[in-house]
Amino acid sequence: MFKEVFKNRKGSVADSIYVPIYILTVALTMFLAYYIWVTFVQNFTPLATNVNISSTENLTRVMSDITVSLGYLDYMFPFMVMGLLLVSLIFAYKTGASVIYSYVSIFMWVLAIIMSVVYSTIFEAFALEFASIGGNFVIVSYVMTNIKWLCLAWAFLISVVMFTRNKQEDQMLASSERSFM
Repeated sequence: MFKEVFKNRKGSVADSIYVPIYILTVALTMFLAYYIWVTFVQNFTPLATNVNISSTENLTRVMSDITVSLGYLDYMFPFMVMGLLLVSLIFAYKTGASVIYSYVSIFMWVLAIIMSVVYSTIFEAFALEFASIGGNFVIVSYVMTNIKWLCLAWAFLISVVMFTRNKQEDQMLASSERSFM
């Protein structure tokens, strides 16, 4: 089953735009989820004081444990980002591309940089709106602030991997050139 899922999957330079969209979506979802949770805890805890003391203590403990666990999402974010980038890079490995697509690649580099600046600006505005939450997600904020450099390096790596041929591919190209002459 695993082979069937990844059978015809190939990476492309366009991944340098789609993956940052996914990263931005995950980062914004983390912020919103944490904000909703903190608001829920702040509004629900005073209501829970009318219940007996042992239930209140248990509820407060559970809520604080969940809050700490949600804070660990900040430490998992770089692993998710690197995992997405590595998967795309591995998929691009056997794609192979013609030199003609190098122009498309350069265009996609420029587009990726422009879009990553847009994503960075969107995240900055979002983080300013939820300033109290932004302080809890230092790593996410750092990655999203520097996503343009991450995108540029990653798009460059994908392009290098796609346009690098191995010996077998060079031999095939040489034999096909000889057959035309």
